[in-house]
Amino acid sequence: MKIEKITYAGWKNCIQIDNSIIQIVVTTDVGPRVVSCGFKGKENLFYNNPDEIGTIGGKEYVGYGGHRLWAAPELAKRTYYPDNFPVKVKELADGVKVTSDVETNTGLQKSMEIHMDEKEPKVVVRNSIKNCGLWPIKLAPWALSVMAAGGVAVLPVSPRNFTPGLLLPSHCIAIWPYTRMTDPRFTWGDDYILLRQQADTIPTKVAVMNETGWAACVFKHAAFFKFFQRIPGAEYVDFGTNLQSWTNKECLELETLGQYKTLELDETIVHEETWYFAENIPVPHNDEDVKKNILPVVQKVLK
Repeated sequence: MKIEKITYAGWKNCIQIDNSIIQIVVTTDVGPRVVSCGFKGKENLFYNNPDEIGTIGGKEYVGYGGHRLWAAPELAKRTYYPDNFPVKVKELADGVKVTSDVETNTGLQKSMEIHMDEKEPKVVVRNSIKNCGLWPIKLAPWALSVMAAGGVAVLPVSPRNFTPGLLLPSHCIAIWPYTRMTDPRFTWGDDYILLRQQADTIPTKVAVMNETGWAACVFKHAAFFKFFQRIPGAEYVDFGTNLQSWTNKECLELETLGQYKTLELDETIVHEETWYFAENIPVPHNDEDVKKNILPVVQKVLK
């Protein structure tokens, strides 16, 4: 395990965590943000906006790219609070914890703990939001990983019962006003929804309630997996969904959400993800491709 301070893409104060298989870069100049991830010496699987990366300060929200933390549901005044300023840093034995200042208009304070496995291509990310305001507030932690161009999101749909005679609906799938069901970037399978990132296209988005606890973004050269937990009986935003994917002409977002609940004063909510990286995974085109090439990796990680 190697943890060192580096300069990355114009940001002078970054921390790189390296276990000789994969490496993660966390900037401390803005955030909290993880700005790079992937196999050592190979492509960054996260998108970095070339017009914004390396910049700091300013009163307007800046996207940057990478992995960020928001509070759902999406509300312009709360969601787009600018995270353009330095974060507090606590170095850990296996990673780092970065914490923002309290947001002046929301009373929220966000932090990320990054814990890297010593031997496996695996990282645990603890996304936390604390209510430091003057009154309770209802929200859900929302972990958004902005993936590089060319990826395919794999969104598992919860298993269904095809027994004849069942009468009541059982699944939630959410779409947005700009989502076209006929968009060729989608493949609507029985067990998986695939969403492809492509250039020269307008944004689109879809969300599902995921009970299997994983999702993936697959590239030609590597695959990025997210593992997360659903709390049975808990309330979730956006028609009860906890897994979302959005894409435009530049990137693709793989987003997970935690429980939607009221945070009391000084209460903290934590949404934990495990990231896993794999190589030589064929890009899927349908359900059978996922079952043949991606499920074995999932089963290996979940053992």
